[in-house]
Amino acid sequence: MRVYRCTVVAGKEAEFREFAFTKSHPWLRAQTGLIAFYAGRPLPESGDRGRCMVQIWESVAAIQAAIGTEWRQPLKLPEEARLFIESASVEHYELADEFRVDV
Repeated sequence: MRVYRCTVVAGKEAEFREFAFTKSHPWLRAQTGLIAFYAGRPLPESGDRGRCMVQIWESVAAIQAAIGTEWRQPLKLPEEARLFIESASVEHYELADEFRVDV
């Protein structure tokens, strides 16, 4: 599991969302070995500028193939994204348990 977190520059939330939906998410969806991803934003009225994305990969090798040799670091931001992403970090975890709700 790869957990990406970033802080969006105040007032640049729309630019961040546009970038995510037109460039980041399509690129991620095309990666071999990605099982799922979940993008999160702060609760309304929280005033928080943080965003996160939880990615589920089939293996560390799949992450390495998609991200490259520096897979333990956030991807290098393209120039346009540096205008609306203040900071970024990434963490990796081994899945320890799975819980599914049958609806």
